[in-house]
Amino acid sequence: MTESQVAVDLTASFGTLRRAAFPDRLEAAALAGFAAIGLTVTEYAALLGQGWTDADILRILESFGLRIGEAELIVGFWASPGPANVPERPGLVYADPANEALILRMADALGLPCVQAVGTFDDRSVGPEVADAFGALCDRAAPHGLRVALEFVPYTSIPDLSVASGVVSAAGRANGGLCIDSWHFFRGGGSVADLANVDPASTFMIQVNDGPLIPTDENRMNDAVSNRRCPGEGDFDLMGFLGGLWAAGVNVPLSVEVFSTELERSPTREAARRAASGTRAVVLAAHLARVAARSSHPLTATK
Repeated sequence: MTESQVAVDLTASFGTLRRAAFPDRLEAAALAGFAAIGLTVTEYAALLGQGWTDADILRILESFGLRIGEAELIVGFWASPGPANVPERPGLVYADPANEALILRMADALGLPCVQAVGTFDDRSVGPEVADAFGALCDRAAPHGLRVALEFVPYTSIPDLSVASGVVSAAGRANGGLCIDSWHFFRGGGSVADLANVDPASTFMIQVNDGPLIPTDENRMNDAVSNRRCPGEGDFDLMGFLGGLWAAGVNVPLSVEVFSTELERSPTREAARRAASGTRAVVLAAHLARVAARSSHPLTATK
């Protein structure tokens, strides 16, 4: 089996090609073999402001054989609303109802499958009200055919897999689940063993990227949005990460999210190619390692 034979459904997250114009990003993603792209609410609003219509967006996606695989981002869903007309951005400690409303419009117009949600960018404690608020968010999203993937981020109020899983479980909504990002997983102190308890039915999104084991920036947010690496170019145990998720029964498309100032200096097509090929190589290696482990096990080798 070779890298080209690996059947993997890849999404080019917005962050991987964030500096490219929308048509250029689609072209590069298609040429690199991505099946889908990510779209942020900020980019969607900008496209509408430039005169694009929903029909225009769907038309150009179809021309490149792409779909929208994910949407970002609902921030601080359980906090009080903040001031009006303040754009969504990392660092918010309040909810943004206008941002949520635009995402629901996107879902209706563009057929979004899933949107990511994160906590507030502070260290407030997580109580029962967080699960209640997440459940309410899922209820608002459900009529639009939208699933909500809760993403844990170490420098937010929902910092790790354990807390996020608890919120999703307590909320108990069929359209509420998890987004597991390899950067936040490893940066948050996660180990591959932690993935054994992941519920595959409520794991909606997997985001893959790589990075150095030792942070290169003391500011965790700056590090996360500047210093990621393409899969296979860093020190994360991505083979163990993917293998652990597969062993738990998780089977969802992979979103390649590489926020990298180094990568964005490359031409857009080259950046997309590098991100896609690196991911496929890691997926192949993880798959072969899993097959080898099964073959060497005395109970499976004879079956």
